[in-house]
Amino acid sequence: MRRRLQRAPLQRARSVWFLRASFAAWATTPLLAGGCAKPCFDDGLDQGGCPAAETAADTTAAEASGTASSGPNTATATDATDPTAGTGGADAYTCPELDEVLLPQTPTFQLVVDRSGSMDEDFGGTSRWESMVDTLVGGQGVVTELQSEIRFGLTLYSNDGMSCPSVDSLAPQLDAADEITTALGATGPAGDTPTGESLEIATALVLDDEWEGEKVLVLATDGEPDTCAVPEPMGDAQIAEARGVAVDAVTAAYDAGIRTFVISVGPELAEEHLQALANAGAGATDADPAPFWVADDTAALVAAFDAIVAGIRPCDFDLSMPLLAEVAPSCAVTVNDSPVGYQDADGWELQDEDTLRLVGTACEAIQYGVAVVAMTCTCEAQ
Repeated sequence: MRRRLQRAPLQRARSVWFLRASFAAWATTPLLAGGCAKPCFDDGLDQGGCPAAETAADTTAAEASGTASSGPNTATATDATDPTAGTGGADAYTCPELDEVLLPQTPTFQLVVDRSGSMDEDFGGTSRWESMVDTLVGGQGVVTELQSEIRFGLTLYSNDGMSCPSVDSLAPQLDAADEITTALGATGPAGDTPTGESLEIATALVLDDEWEGEKVLVLATDGEPDTCAVPEPMGDAQIAEARGVAVDAVTAAYDAGIRTFVISVGPELAEEHLQALANAGAGATDADPAPFWVADDTAALVAAFDAIVAGIRPCDFDLSMPLLAEVAPSCAVTVNDSPVGYQDADGWELQDEDTLRLVGTACEAIQYGVAVVAMTCTCEAQ
């Protein structure tokens, strides 16, 4: 009832207007060659044969949409595409700012290590398994050196024929070198490679951990994945299915807030699968792929772990509003009060209009301790 009462005056007004318009059209219709023009009467439904009249609202709408032929309100293509153009000029576009303070946190690394039978193969004069043990808990191993700064956990996995997946895990903790050394010494390579199901178990373990701070999985494996249901995939379809289980597990971990880094211990894994795992672990795409590592000997394995540890803090920063590429050069970015260059190999770039990315030494500079990243812009297109 309320809507009808509100609309009634408008309907009456339209009827009066159409009557007036009809009379005006009749009064101003020119004489035809054979005599007088037949008068028309329009009831507002275009039933009287009279030409449609353009209303003031129609004219206003046409002008607002840019269809008017001239006048101060005529829109242009530039107005629609350039936020710095038009009556407001550069003031019509507001540049984002960034002032991010990163506080020290103790990160968590859950090491997910393949102990399938192929880990017993030669690896530059030693076995892959022995190289892994030395890389992790040797005299200069990553766990040995960083155990007071990083919480390490361990998940060893295989299919040993008795249970699948066969998983031995240590929950993450500080000063874990002794426990991890004992766990590695108590087992050895055997069985198959149910990577996907084992990653699911490792993810659940990390999610149950109540420690605050960055949490990541580091997957180190030397062979194509299989599954408990199909321990020896044969043919493209079964291989693709086993790979899909592993990628799905990494995707689920990422969706739960846990990134995954991927190391191939030896060259057997297909690069396309390694890339799919790496992308899933970082939420990346083929257009901007995530890194993965292929190690052919102990030195390369050590370098892979070093690179992963060095990049534990993400170097992407969300902006409060979009930063257009044409005004990005007007922005000054500092890392710990030191300026870094735009599109510099050791500076910053736009991952997209909503994301600033530090690269090279600028990224490395924020990995430890308190770090400050700031950006101010003049918003001048260049």
